[in-house]
Amino acid sequence: MNIDNIQKLLEFDTPTVANGVGLLGVRDPATGYTGPDVRALMPEMGVRVGVAVTARMDTTSPGTDDPPSLFKDWLRLIREAAKGGMPVFALIEAVGPRPRYTVSLGDGMATLMRLAGAVGFLTDGGMRDLEGVREVGLPCWAVGLSPMHGQLRWLDLNSTVMIDGMTVRPGDVIHADVNGAVVIPHEVADQVYDKAVAVRKKEQGLFAQWRAPGMTLDAYLNE
Repeated sequence: MNIDNIQKLLEFDTPTVANGVGLLGVRDPATGYTGPDVRALMPEMGVRVGVAVTARMDTTSPGTDDPPSLFKDWLRLIREAAKGGMPVFALIEAVGPRPRYTVSLGDGMATLMRLAGAVGFLTDGGMRDLEGVREVGLPCWAVGLSPMHGQLRWLDLNSTVMIDGMTVRPGDVIHADVNGAVVIPHEVADQVYDKAVAVRKKEQGLFAQWRAPGMTLDAYLNE
């Protein structure tokens, strides 16, 4: 996977990238993207793209025990994936009795994840410390905010995760903006840029035609 090919995807919004992946015909077009439950919590930070480093976490099971932490191992995985300047998207699938209430990120964890090389964070649970995480510069996509969590129970790292119906394997590429997130299979990640260029060129031509002075609905219907 070429770093330049991945970084160049920042030129596009996520719907354009999603349409580009669709042109490759590598999966059912009804899959591979998040829905309205996951949204950009720092939309002003714009587009992010990166290689997925994954984990699963439960913070809503009751208990006052002290479960083992996998956070340092998680940071090592992010740092390894970020070698050579590759951007990394950190993903945590929320599991447990109340997954939407899962809080898997705060400003402390965000600070260390940025140091490790993460450029974005995606979860189907929640997060907290919004202003602190914004100050760190780690844009987040989640279902929302919550002020507290239970014990952090790490289930595993570097596994296939399901984020709001979107299946992501470690090493796949995530592209996200204010519209949501899309996953790019790592096998075709280097091909998506050219397809996104084609999508944008086609759409620019159509919009120029439809928005031209004198354009009418009849003209479109009779094409």
